[in-house]
Amino acid sequence: MFTEIADKRGRKLRLYYEVRGPSSAPPLLLIRGLARHLLHWGKLTELLESDFRLVLFDNRGMGRSDVPRPPYTTRIMADDAARVLQDAGVERAHVFGMSLGGMIAQEFALRHPARVERLVLGCTRAGPGTGPRIAPRVVLQMLGAGRFSPDEAIKRTAHMALGPAFIQRHPEVVESWQALAREYPPTRAGFLGQLLAGGLHDTRKRLDRIVHPTLVVTGDADDLIHADHSRYLARRIRGAQLEVLPGAAHDFTTERPELAARVLRDFLLAHPTSVATAV
Repeated sequence: MFTEIADKRGRKLRLYYEVRGPSSAPPLLLIRGLARHLLHWGKLTELLESDFRLVLFDNRGMGRSDVPRPPYTTRIMADDAARVLQDAGVERAHVFGMSLGGMIAQEFALRHPARVERLVLGCTRAGPGTGPRIAPRVVLQMLGAGRFSPDEAIKRTAHMALGPAFIQRHPEVVESWQALAREYPPTRAGFLGQLLAGGLHDTRKRLDRIVHPTLVVTGDADDLIHADHSRYLARRIRGAQLEVLPGAAHDFTTERPELAARVLRDFLLAHPTSVATAV
């Protein structure tokens, strides 16, 4: 399905989304990260759709959504997400965002607080200076990937999101990502727009305004966005819980979908009194 929005200049933008799971289940909005779209959730959606009414969408610039000219910001992309929820007929939902999606989820909670039930932030950051910087060589590799075919670009960048042992054991995952890149080839404008949105993201001075029950999840083997960024978020968001997954790399929902689904269910379906404060 598509929903349509207009920018400040009146230009139309279509966003692709899907709704899965029973209509009577609690809604859960899923927001993917840089250069990813809803099909990259993979097995996780199968594990969650019996317990939640999933709302999944392709961020502007990727998948089946339109590719407006940059710049993009996480604030604008949060408003996109709110439009998707509105079009899906969902007034209030749990929200789970990963990486760039986690940055968008922070802005969503800040800009549209009445639409959020509980918030889960995965392998993400609040802004600069909250943990180790992404290595310059990694940024250069990201930018340079656009010079290659979709297949080759995925091959060259998969190690940023997945651990080497996982890639060796499960080459079919990288192959499936390559197939998605061939089917929905990313554009340079969409990639750079999303990359810029992540680079400019900064909620550090506003995190105390997030009042929703919040879970911050990361892997301690994340070489892309270090776990210290998640520790910062958990300290700064009032009452937030922190879950560090031993041995998990950046894309922990792909590496450990069963564990990720269990962590989400335990937190999102918990009784309110079970929410603990992070240390």
